Amino acid sequence: MRKFLLAVSLLLAGCATVPDRPAAFAPIDDAEMRGLIASLASDDFEGRMVGTAGEDKTIAFLAERLKLAGVSGGVAGGGYAMRFDIAERERPLPAEGPGMPNGQIAFMKAMNAAGAISSRNVVGVVRGRHSDGKAVVVMAHWDHFGICRPTDPVDRICNGAIDNASGSAAVLAVAARVARMRLDRDVWFVLTGAEEWGLLGAKAFVENPPIPLSSIVAGFNLDTIAIAPKGMPVAMVAAPKTGLEPLVKAAAQALGRKWDGDDEAAGFLRRQDGWAFAEKDVPMVMAGGSFSDLKLLQAFLGKAYHGVDDELTDATDLGGAVDDANLHVEMVRRAASREFEPRR
Repeated sequence: MRKFLLAVSLLLAGCATVPDRPAAFAPIDDAEMRGLIASLASDDFEGRMVGTAGEDKTIAFLAERLKLAGVSGGVAGGGYAMRFDIAERERPLPAEGPGMPNGQIAFMKAMNAAGAISSRNVVGVVRGRHSDGKAVVVMAHWDHFGICRPTDPVDRICNGAIDNASGSAAVLAVAARVARMRLDRDVWFVLTGAEEWGLLGAKAFVENPPIPLSSIVAGFNLDTIAIAPKGMPVAMVAAPKTGLEPLVKAAAQALGRKWDGDDEAAGFLRRQDGWAFAEKDVPMVMAGGSFSDLKLLQAFLGKAYHGVDDELTDATDLGGAVDDANLHVEMVRRAASREFEPRR
């Protein structure tokens, strides 16, 4: 009988399951998100522009937070920084006008003046306890516009609090939970550089990935999530036939959130890092409340986007960002089970 019970226990230990949501883990809250965004969007980080001291501070901060959370370095040798090169190129400048974000032209001039430089992605991994060779990716871009108004006597810095300190903060908060969840599959955390230069960090990752792209069963990109208030329905931006919609719906339902399937934000598909993965047939999605009300999103894009007003203040409503960060914990929990396969 003892041998039989031992055999049963070993069999059960090896079974793939979707683990229960860990009640012992505190959910991500406003204070945690606000603190992370405040650091990344502070003047000390100088707007997180590639090729500046702000990049160095950002890379160090992200790597340290992942390490403290128990996330291992995902680069060969155990490090966190994945370097990639950016070729010199001249980009035509747009015409100035009322529709042009107030930091855009100065930023593009700085890009043109940079020449051939390099940047870095930050990559970490939490190894699965019952790996089947498949993986989940959670990502956001860390970079922004830097000192985008160098001659402005009042405010010189495009701090990028919403775009995209909010997404980077969510990745760090999600990583801190996943590191303790003992999921089946490996979960990779990728914070990309040079997204504002044309999705360059994401493209560099898929061109030289640390894991086969075919092994990724689900990828989640977080970008500009601090738009909507708490309690918004969940919408998604994804390539057709991505196969992840049932998972996103189930995760939203588990958290008591409604579903918005009108696809009104589909025009953003190619404007975000997930597109670099989707082009390689990796199942990728941007999901959350920011994409369920296009009027809210357009209000941000028409005012603070890519300008000096994208700052964190006491009045910044992070209710939706907190909701979406917790949504991603739930989606990762489901996708990292060996029971999950995206629909084809």
